[in-house]
Amino acid sequence: MLMGSIAELFFWFFWDFLLSFVLYTTGAVVLRVVSFGRIQKPIFVPGVFSNEKRLARNDFFSAYISGFFFYLVLLALIIWLK
Repeated sequence: MLMGSIAELFFWFFWDFLLSFVLYTTGAVVLRVVSFGRIQKPIFVPGVFSNEKRLARNDFFSAYISGFFFYLVLLALIIWLK
């Protein structure tokens, strides 16, 4: 029981800090490149990222979803080419 709780805590820590930061940053860059610089989402350093994520919900989700779909398309492309 205790090991399951620790594993779940580690998973949420990993997801919240590492994966959300990577997905958001990738999404912000993808949006910037695809729109030729018209859409500029702020790119944060990891220390500031968690505080800014809590404050700006709408800005966060558009870049986050863009990063998620970028990696989803990249994975589909890799699977299709192999």
